[in-house]
Amino acid sequence: MSFRCSKAISNPVAKLAYEPWTLAVEPFQVSPQTWYVAGQTWVGCYLIDTGDGLILIDTAIAESAYLLVDAVYRAGYRLSDIKMILISHAHFDHCGAAAAMRALTGAPIYMSREDGRFLEECPEETMVLDKDSHPQMFRPDCYYSDEEPIRLGNITIRTMLTPGHTIGCTSFFWEEKNPVTGEVYQLAMHGGVGANTMNDDYYASSRYLTPALRERFLSDAEKLKAIHVDIALPSHPNQIEILDKAGQYTHENQPYLDDSVWADFIEERVRQVKVLMK
Repeated sequence: MSFRCSKAISNPVAKLAYEPWTLAVEPFQVSPQTWYVAGQTWVGCYLIDTGDGLILIDTAIAESAYLLVDAVYRAGYRLSDIKMILISHAHFDHCGAAAAMRALTGAPIYMSREDGRFLEECPEETMVLDKDSHPQMFRPDCYYSDEEPIRLGNITIRTMLTPGHTIGCTSFFWEEKNPVTGEVYQLAMHGGVGANTMNDDYYASSRYLTPALRERFLSDAEKLKAIHVDIALPSHPNQIEILDKAGQYTHENQPYLDDSVWADFIEERVRQVKVLMK
């Protein structure tokens, strides 16, 4: 799978609030142990089967929570199987349904300490961003540490603080083993690459984010590109096109396996940020 991105969806919140069928998608497998379970095509949510419970990465917005719940069941799991909820960053499109999913599953919510503060101190830049969405505020139960991986069953997730899009944006790296071939793959999901919060117009109105975060994002890019990743997963599926291959994965046929995609993806996001600096 070579790298390809597509245009962002127009008016996604209104569509999910009032015409959800236009963005609905069934769950599909992307790797030996990971499923795309967002139930919609705007924001990615991933379910990792660790063999000893499930890890859910991101929850999308409150208005699409029922699509997420339905996707979990359609993938063959139960909500009670979810043992951890990992949040990539403190924007409502990624954590608007976190409180609801915690209530439904009993699973603790993990987030970076930096974005936990951002969420609490600056709701107008994190949760209260769209008139058509009604996220529930929450406090994280646990905080990430780059020195202490998250472990459950046979999965170990290494978190990496990758600020820029937010002050506490967190990326995830983990390995999975193909049960048929025995091959081991490195998976990754960058926590957030949106240039919409890394430009001078945004900084002029923000009371929390500064241009120093953009400099950090750009300086981290080379380090991130050097990390070997076999399967790169997007936090928004238009950022790395994966929907066109939905339903094609098998352990023998892996349409998302391409170790060139990750570096190309990072380079494209750097390009987009730099364009807005001119």
